[in-house]
Amino acid sequence: MKQICRLSLTVTSLVLALTLTLPFVTSAHLLEKVDNFIVFMDQSGSMAYAKAQPGQQKFDKALAAANRLDKALPELGYTGAVALFAPYKTLTASAPYKNGSLSSTVAGVTPPFNNKTTMGDGLANIGPAIGQLSGTTALILFTDGVSNEGSDPVAAARSLYDKFAPNLCIHVISYADTSKGQKTIEAIRALSGCSVVATDADMEKFAKDVLYDDSHIKHAPPPKVAPKPAPIPMAKEVIPFNLLFGFDKSVITDDMVPVLEQTKMILAEDSGTDFVLSGHTDATGTEEYNQGLSERRADSVKSWLVSNGIAASRLKTAGYGETRAKYDNDTKDGRKLNRRVELQSK
Repeated sequence: MKQICRLSLTVTSLVLALTLTLPFVTSAHLLEKVDNFIVFMDQSGSMAYAKAQPGQQKFDKALAAANRLDKALPELGYTGAVALFAPYKTLTASAPYKNGSLSSTVAGVTPPFNNKTTMGDGLANIGPAIGQLSGTTALILFTDGVSNEGSDPVAAARSLYDKFAPNLCIHVISYADTSKGQKTIEAIRALSGCSVVATDADMEKFAKDVLYDDSHIKHAPPPKVAPKPAPIPMAKEVIPFNLLFGFDKSVITDDMVPVLEQTKMILAEDSGTDFVLSGHTDATGTEEYNQGLSERRADSVKSWLVSNGIAASRLKTAGYGETRAKYDNDTKDGRKLNRRVELQSK
């Protein structure tokens, strides 16, 4: 009976520890996802095809999309900037974003028809501007992905991530109409799980996906409460353990240790039972990347438990990527709750 009471107290402590770590869901106002954004436009010859009808050039469509983005984006304290990359030119340096500033900046841009596409050089040149910013930055490319002069754009994008990750994410509004351009854009997206590639069909959705949450319209579902387990696990059951990870993270941090210590106590007292650690992700990024990330999360929890006295033979790991979401991936809070590792008896 004393053993049952001790286990019940341990489980209660663990549930309390988990409850205190859950995020506070805000639904009364908009929440920014980044601190800064840079609109980076391709004004090369392939975007301004001379034989296209007026208004139908890819660059004309990009300008119209930038105007729609301007109208869809609320003023939430961002800094905004606009630059061109074929060749590189700063149109406006980073400054507090105001509605209408993006539209007025791009309104006077008229690209020549014979510009070469120096996409890689442009990405290299934007680096110092990113380095001057504080907080997180979204670099938004309007391009068809074609690059026919200068450095490799994929290598240049990788170099930016090497310097500024995790505070940088590169996104693309795609006008790709060739396999070469599409391949370049997909290669840039594959560099990071945070990257979003979209067409200009719905700039309001793109703004929500990349720059802000409209939490007052889309309500996150309330966090699910784990059912109280039996005092002594006699059959397969979910243990009230739900360790949350940061975006694109799989490393154990100091703030996770109290929950892991409580979990270790439960496993030590129930020494005759084996367990499965299952890793999960939100829906940001590719399915393939998220599968690997979920496996790394489960493995890191197992590694901590083993290094702290739990036999490795008692712990199995599994990764489910984004396939078993419990919360709404369309909200910031839902995505945070889906970045988790769960524990289950075998």
